[in-house]
Order: sequence, then structure tokens, then C-alpha cells
Amino acid sequence: MTTLYDRLSKFGFTKKFIREQVLPDWWDSELENNYIAVTEAAGYISKRLGLDIRSLLHPDLPITFKQLGSPKFKKRKSTDKQSLLIAQGMATRVAEMVTYSFKTEYVALPQKASEIRNQILQENRCLDLCGLLKFCCSHGVPVIHFSNFPPTASKMEGMAAKLNNRPVIVISLYQRYSAWLLFITAHELGHLVKEHVSNGILVDEHIKPSKDIEEVEANNFATELLLGSTTKYTWGKELEPVKLAAIAKSVAERDSLDPGVLVLNYAWTRNQWDVGMKALELIEPDANAPANINRHLVQYLDWNRLDMDSQDYLKMVIGVE
Repeated sequence: MTTLYDRLSKFGFTKKFIREQVLPDWWDSELENNYIAVTEAAGYISKRLGLDIRSLLHPDLPITFKQLGSPKFKKRKSTDKQSLLIAQGMATRVAEMVTYSFKTEYVALPQKASEIRNQILQENRCLDLCGLLKFCCSHGVPVIHFSNFPPTASKMEGMAAKLNNRPVIVISLYQRYSAWLLFITAHELGHLVKEHVSNGILVDEHIKPSKDIEEVEANNFATELLLGSTTKYTWGKELEPVKLAAIAKSVAERDSLDPGVLVLNYAWTRNQWDVGMKALELIEPDANAPANINRHLVQYLDWNRLDMDSQDYLKMVIGVE
């Protein structure tokens, strides 16, 4: 087991992470010199993380993830693609479990942001995170929050993929305010609608304005979906957080928007992030968007489609009982 820990550590998974986050509860250090137990442990590690079992069992082979599709990375120029492989591989494994156990059949998505916006507003007073999650899940597109990566791994904000013959969205930014994760969800949905993910995986390390045509399309899709237009709102003078929150609530009520999205729009266009974050706190003081995403998700899962260990692991990493 010492050899396996060393190899996993060089790959990016520390012994502490493997012991605390990957191995089953019954694992004990006394088993670490038992060949049969170590082989079984390698099986658990492979299954839970999505690693190729042969690469774990043969010390002369490099450790690799199982390939479920060809990943496409939208990343900073300074980021080495290899450094994102752990986040992508782990998120893909979680998404694979969810798509396999998701109960709702996939229904083709409308091709325009305006069509999706109108559909959501037929059943919701505004286009907020809850409304978008309901829309996605009703069309058979799971949305998962997963950020349980090793501390040293490079992080990503979102991922869109097609696995088990259905689209899936993974949100990995740990940000408690709903509006922030609402935008990322809309951005990843844009990648799916615009067919940027034909039969594989698209990883967004950091979502921001970009010259990349696919990122431009996904950002414009998200803006039109959430605001009703890509150029609808402009801001004049600088605002204090209390005033910004009040204006955002008023305009949001009038235009069927999430007020937090308006706050982010202000913060982005004015580069007033400190003001924006304080306004978000006023609008949503008890925010916990990651937990809300996964609480919504589990309503659509048939746990019996997964074996007991996969159930235990998935519940642990998405934080549900």
C-alpha cells in the first residue's frame, strides 16, 4: 500500500486525501501490508475516482483516468492542461454516476435562450437558480455541484459533458451566492445548446470575457437567458451596497429577474466587486447555493441503479444523506 500511496501522491492524490475522502469507512492501516486487501483497496480507489484499474495495479504503468470522452479545456494561457486533469477526471466520474442514476429521460433542448427563458417564466415568477435547475432537470439534464478536489489540484469553475447518452452540467466553483452559480449554470447550458460538446467533455477553468468563439457564444447565451438581452441594462453613477441591493430588487421584480444577477452585472460592468459582494449579502444573507443545487438534484436520482459503494461515495461528495 505504501507504493500505491506514493504513486498516487505523485499523480496528485495525497495519502491523507485517499484515506479521508476515497477509501471506504472499514479500511484500517493494519490492512496495508495484506496483498489481497491492497488489491481490493485499489479497486475502490479506481471505482470512486474513475482511475484505470490496470494503471493502479501495475507499478510500472503511469496512473491514468479512464477515458469517457475527449476533454476540451477552456483555460488561462498560463495553465498547463495536465494540471486540470484531476478536476476533470474526478468530476467526470461523479457526473457518470449521476447520469446513470438520473430518472428523467432526456428531451431535446430549445435552441434559443429566449425560448428557454419564456418556458421557465411560464412556471416561475423570475429566472432564478431554482427555476433554471427545474428546467434542466425536467429536460433530463442533471446539474451537479462538485468541488471535492485534493487541495493541490488545479480548480475549474464548470464543466459541460455528454455521458451515458445525456448532457450533464457540473458546477465546481464553491461560491455560496445563488446568482454566481446561476450564471455558471447558464454558461454551461449555453455550451450544450450551441453544441460545443458533441460527444465528450468541455472544462471551463475560469469563466470570463474571452475572444474564444465558443466562450463568447456561451457568455452571450447566459446573459440573454438571465437578463432577457445582452445589452439591456446600463449603470450610471456609483452605488453603495444598500442602494444597489434596493435597485436590483426593484428592477428584478419588474423584469422577472434574479436580483443577484443584476448586482453581478453592476459589479462586472463597473468593476465594483466589493460593493457587489456586500449587496449580494444583503439580498441573500443565508445563501448556500452549492447545497441547494444538490438538494434539488437528489429528487431526480434513482439510487437503486447504483451499487451500495457508489451510493455511499456519491452521497458523500455531493453532501447529502
